[in-house]
Amino acid sequence: MSRLPPLANDQPDAADAAGTASSRRIHARLAIRRPIGLIMADGSVRSATTVDVSQVGLSMTTDKPIAPGSKCQVRLEWHSGGTLQSVELAAKSVYSSYTSPKNFRIGLLFLEARGVDTFLQELTGSSVSPAFKNTLD
Repeated sequence: MSRLPPLANDQPDAADAAGTASSRRIHARLAIRRPIGLIMADGSVRSATTVDVSQVGLSMTTDKPIAPGSKCQVRLEWHSGGTLQSVELAAKSVYSSYTSPKNFRIGLLFLEARGVDTFLQELTGSSVSPAFKNTLD
């Protein structure tokens, strides 16, 4: 009998494209892979890579699990005019799934709306257009 947790299902919701009532997702997600940092409640820092993002949270991969309910800060850094800039968002883990050795898929829910637009703008490398924002609401 295996003691490993089940593999995460990386399939999109069947109703995502159709928008039918059977979808669990309320907010549209943008698939994007970017490195981010996590500052855990104990002060430790971890590296992660985004998988997808919405106005209310994101999915990412990291080398260690994060227990559901754990709080952290999500940090995105970028260079602007030769200066290192960053934005941090308070978040809470809502799921943690084993995908392979040293690879866990984590779902985070943003705990406040302040800073989300800046985070999305810098994550995507472009301005978050009103049309895009409407798909995320």
